[in-house]
Amino acid sequence: MSTDHIKRAIQAGWDEMSGAYQVETHISLDDVHYAPLCPGERELQILGDVTDKAVLELACGAAQNSIALAKMGARCVGLDISSGQLAKAREFVQQEGVDVGLLNADGETLNMFRDGAFDVVISCFGWEFIPDLEACLRECHRVLADDGLVIVGTTHPMSAFEWEAEGQFLVVNDYFKPPYEVWEELEGETARQGLTFFRTVEETFTTLVSAGFQVEGIWEPYPYDINDMTDEEKRAIPYGGPFWEGQYERLSKVPFSIVYKARKRI
Repeated sequence: MSTDHIKRAIQAGWDEMSGAYQVETHISLDDVHYAPLCPGERELQILGDVTDKAVLELACGAAQNSIALAKMGARCVGLDISSGQLAKAREFVQQEGVDVGLLNADGETLNMFRDGAFDVVISCFGWEFIPDLEACLRECHRVLADDGLVIVGTTHPMSAFEWEAEGQFLVVNDYFKPPYEVWEELEGETARQGLTFFRTVEETFTTLVSAGFQVEGIWEPYPYDINDMTDEEKRAIPYGGPFWEGQYERLSKVPFSIVYKARKRI
């Protein structure tokens, strides 16, 4: 079954909200972000040394991770389906004076890249907008060099469920069948409802293995204690801002993000 209509809706949705999102959310240009209010790559060391590594960032948004990785010595290409997000990415690339290639394309089809072109494929908060995850990961496997890494940083399946703020608990209806998040904010004649896909740990792990990867690690990043931080310290968090600070009680009890590090099997 074709998922093109879902991709068009996701593209339209991100084009529409890109400006507001980039203003309201603080995303570092100097560190790779993995989860809101949480440590980034400089502290977690999930990727390690990326000097002279060829890196493809899928669903790069405004390419903050690509820019940060370029500053760490990587050779980066950022790919996103949203032209609105990429317009902001071009601004940031020029502002920071780094060399990052940018491409407006669908993350499920990477036929513009040769086999073994990259050492690392990374996406943080992009995989949940890809309808056919297995097709995407098989393409990632193809474009990765032998022994290459894929980093899947995505919304935790627990993020699919509602938080009861008064009682401070999560209402989990059925973990094994997490609901889709249906986008209802789109406007205009061509807008269609997009979806955010929440996948169980088993589903994502199994899909990685099926696509030819060996999982080397899984992280559920825990947030900093922002109650003991100054405003300056909060601004230094790789992924933050007032919206996420308002979600701190939930984020400190239920992981928002889950990160998989997997290596291409030879």
